[in-house]
Amino acid sequence: MTGITGTAAVLSAQVLRMDSMTTLSTKDISNKDLFKYWYDRVEFKNLELLAAPGHLETFKLRHECTNYDELWKSSQVNVLSGLERDRVIAIIKYECTARVLQKRATILREQIAEAEVGYRGVSQEYSRLRKILRALQEALFGKEQEVTQLKSQIFALRKENEAVRAEAEKSKAYAELLEAFDKLQQEHAKVRKDLTKVSKRKKELAHNNMSLGGRLAHTNRYLRERDEARVILAEQKEQIAELKKYNQALRTDNQRLTQQLQTKR
Repeated sequence: MTGITGTAAVLSAQVLRMDSMTTLSTKDISNKDLFKYWYDRVEFKNLELLAAPGHLETFKLRHECTNYDELWKSSQVNVLSGLERDRVIAIIKYECTARVLQKRATILREQIAEAEVGYRGVSQEYSRLRKILRALQEALFGKEQEVTQLKSQIFALRKENEAVRAEAEKSKAYAELLEAFDKLQQEHAKVRKDLTKVSKRKKELAHNNMSLGGRLAHTNRYLRERDEARVILAEQKEQIAELKKYNQALRTDNQRLTQQLQTKR
């Protein structure tokens, strides 16, 4: 504290001599003492803007809410030159910025604290009024309101039970459909396997029967079996397509029922 006071006295003495000096050296003064010196000279203004809610740019706060421009343009700074002047201006800028941001943070914290106190008061009053209103409602409607509520709950539960039952039936039908679809796929795979065997057998017969009549007979037989297999495959494809459509319809119904249940809950 003694060092700072001494430095301030030295600076004050130097400031008094600025009018008669063309330059002033700060080389013999530490950064700590310079920061303290200019810290004490920062002043606040435009407090309404300083306390305004929302985001404010640091540049705006420094120039419009402190005496930053007066300080760096002051005679104490103008008598300096070169790096010493830049050094002092940087210190002034830092102190003005730091102090205005700290001041704004303090003001906003106080505003928040006041708002919280006001909110607690309003919340308590709101709770008290709700209790009074609830007591009045109970006195006005009494048991009749309770009976009405119970009836509504019973009706809602019945509807929910019906929806759950319908959903269970849909789920069962969907499971049966999946089972039938699986069996149909297995049959389809078996038919494809049989067709492969038929094709292999046809090749064997064509190889063993060298005569034209034998080859013709086997060719006709193969063509007939192929046509029959195509007919079977076409029918199965139609069945699979119908099952897929039915499967999709069941899924859509299940989703709709699930959404309705969730909405009612």
